[in-house]
Amino acid sequence: MKSSSSIFCLLISGLSLGAAAARDPVERVLLDDRLVITVPVATNRVTTLCFPSAIAAIDAAGVSTDPNLPALFQMAHSKGTSFVSVRAMTAKAASNLNIRWNNRTYVFELVESLFPVLALNLEDKPVPFLP
Repeated sequence: MKSSSSIFCLLISGLSLGAAAARDPVERVLLDDRLVITVPVATNRVTTLCFPSAIAAIDAAGVSTDPNLPALFQMAHSKGTSFVSVRAMTAKAASNLNIRWNNRTYVFELVESLFPVLALNLEDKPVPFLP
């Protein structure tokens, strides 16, 4: 398990989850709408992005919810839920997924990888305590 200081270093460096081959397949990340989050995704596994509450909207290029349509990634999401699952359909696939949550847009760069993140648990920034 990663310490909070190592997670903080990942956030500061631009948060590229695809950089390390040997890592936990379950990651926890603080949401920051100013950063692009790179998410390694496999062709033979499902990766699930979990938000703190319901997702408002999803936009993507080269991504389909229909397994019969050609696409770089297959996506599953039910309206009103707080998660979306993706799987790469071809080797070396890359695309982006823009997700609206809590009146902000979060950008995820999806890249096909042999070392995928299987679950990306996204956490809202803590609200500062004002005495």
